[in-house]
Amino acid sequence: MLIAQISDLHIRDHMGMFGELVDTSETLKKAVQLLNSLEPQPDVILATGDLTDDGTEEQYSQLLEIITHLNAPVLPLPGNHDERAEFLNAFSAELPQEMPDEHCSYVVDDFPVRLIGLDTSISGQHDALFSETHELWLSGILKKDKDKPTLIFTHFPPFETGINFMDLSGLKSAERLENLIRDNSQIKLVVSGHLHRPIQTSFGSTMVSVCPSTGNQLKLDLNPKNGSAVDEPPGFQLHVWKNDRFVTHTGTIWEGKELDMSQYVAYVNKKISANEGIIKD
Repeated sequence: MLIAQISDLHIRDHMGMFGELVDTSETLKKAVQLLNSLEPQPDVILATGDLTDDGTEEQYSQLLEIITHLNAPVLPLPGNHDERAEFLNAFSAELPQEMPDEHCSYVVDDFPVRLIGLDTSISGQHDALFSETHELWLSGILKKDKDKPTLIFTHFPPFETGINFMDLSGLKSAERLENLIRDNSQIKLVVSGHLHRPIQTSFGSTMVSVCPSTGNQLKLDLNPKNGSAVDEPPGFQLHVWKNDRFVTHTGTIWEGKELDMSQYVAYVNKKISANEGIIKD
């Protein structure tokens, strides 16, 4: 199974704070083109929050106009820049009918891996909370099929990164989520966004992978007094499920040079098929 992830799209209809860095609509269009060109094609695409910059109807309309061209189905989640009512209205066709009243979390069981969308955002705030209500909902879901491999996708990473100003707007009560994950070994991966950088760590009994943004990135700067956004290449992630484990690849969307190595690939495949060694040139 191949799962693609895009995050922090920040579709806007005005310049805003980061408008001079990138045109997020244009970078998302390039991401769509790249994902549609992949072989094999993703089975599903996770869109892990901050889909728009302000959560307005107009911005969601612009967003849908772009992502409707994706070949694979999209599973969206809101982030701190989204608005719940407009999010639910925009994605009414993609979201399941059975969702909690308090948050936009849901489960998709149509694939070899169970996909759980976990919404921990708080309306009107830039930080998040994994509450007792979330814990009760998620633990109930996990109890239903403890043998099926599971991926949780969410917006807020459940750990401190060292990028101080983003950690301050992070997930509160993350230890409650960590304990729950530690008790459920069927959770093979947690993926998130929010940080506009690719970052990984261990968490509970699994790994957490943070996806870069399809727009601008945040500068890698661990000085707690600093913080800045940069126009590093837009990115995405591919999570490959095979042999009872996930392998995560981080891709960038760039227009640089490419060297075709198909002849060498054919040579290697031929040697391996013949059970021969690879001769060094």
